[in-house]
Amino acid sequence: MRKIISIEKEIAFKTMIGEITSIALEQELAFINDNEIEGNLIVSGTYKMTEASAIEEEFSYKIPVEIMLTTSLEEAKRNVTINNFTYKVVNEEALELNIELLIEGLEKIEIPDQEESDEEEIVSDEECEEKKEKEKKNIELETFKDEKEEKKEETENRNIESKTIREDLDDEEEKIEVLESSNQTQDDLLNSLDINLGGEEKVLKENTNTTTKEKQDNNEVMDSIFSAFANTKETYATYSIYILRENDNIDDVIQKYKTTREALHENNDLDNLKVGSKLIIPTSVETDE
Repeated sequence: MRKIISIEKEIAFKTMIGEITSIALEQELAFINDNEIEGNLIVSGTYKMTEASAIEEEFSYKIPVEIMLTTSLEEAKRNVTINNFTYKVVNEEALELNIELLIEGLEKIEIPDQEESDEEEIVSDEECEEKKEKEKKNIELETFKDEKEEKKEETENRNIESKTIREDLDDEEEKIEVLESSNQTQDDLLNSLDINLGGEEKVLKENTNTTTKEKQDNNEVMDSIFSAFANTKETYATYSIYILRENDNIDDVIQKYKTTREALHENNDLDNLKVGSKLIIPTSVETDE
């Protein structure tokens, strides 16, 4: 191995530097282990504060060095030396140094012991088993996630179908009105009218010389009869069809449609009700005809 390490350092002087008259660089570096170097670089010499000065001043500075190599070197084949060194004065107050260190040596090859190799193989087998177990768990987890997604999708589809069924059932809950006379049928009224009219006709035949006043009375009677017919209220039975939903009960249905349990019992089998059963609910509606 052969490697160049560059070091840059600026040394500040206490006085002005007019001229460097002499300079030297020494190294006190050593390997502290197979890949670490520590020590000092010592730069020393003389200088003049001005170029015209006849007096030379001495200087000496110690530069600490720590180097970490990425490879280990054999102890008998390693060495560190100064490969190159330059300097220059900066602003008459500091000395800038550029140093190159050359590191040479034979790379160290470590051969693992047989015991260590066996341990590594054992660890490797254990890691392999752990890896297989982990992959198996990951597969099981993915399968579980897929099944969960399928169940979620199936639930959503069922909810959509249930909603559609409820909407269809709501459409079927339209009232089916069946008109039935509950008190006095239209035929009864007509029969009554026929009797009254027949009596009036008889009176009219027997009294051919009816006075004007009697005619007026007869007209008032006729108007009263037709008025009574016109103002008669007919009551019709209305049947509603209700489809039982979840959480429904009979009392709620009775209250909603203002009917009775007896009326429901006449048209339905209340003992065998379930969700989806259709209830026929009779109600009454009065209309003026």
